[in-house]
Amino acid sequence: MLLEASPQVQERLIEKGIEKGIDVGRLEEARAALRRVLARRQIELSPGDDARIEACVELKTLERWHDQAITAASASEALQ
Repeated sequence: MLLEASPQVQERLIEKGIEKGIDVGRLEEARAALRRVLARRQIELSPGDDARIEACVELKTLERWHDQAITAASASEALQ
């Protein structure tokens, strides 16, 4: 939500990812998968948690969070 309110920040994050050779499409898919797992488990994200997911440009981190979200009791536990 925070990044939607600040398109300039979102654009800079995308540019940083492209500069580092990061596949932005894979990051978006990983973020969406993580959010789906949390939603299916009825774990709500705070605006800060959602912004943290959106700002993450490390695919390995998003995958780790996804795996943790499968059994986590809270968003903070999933995003460790």
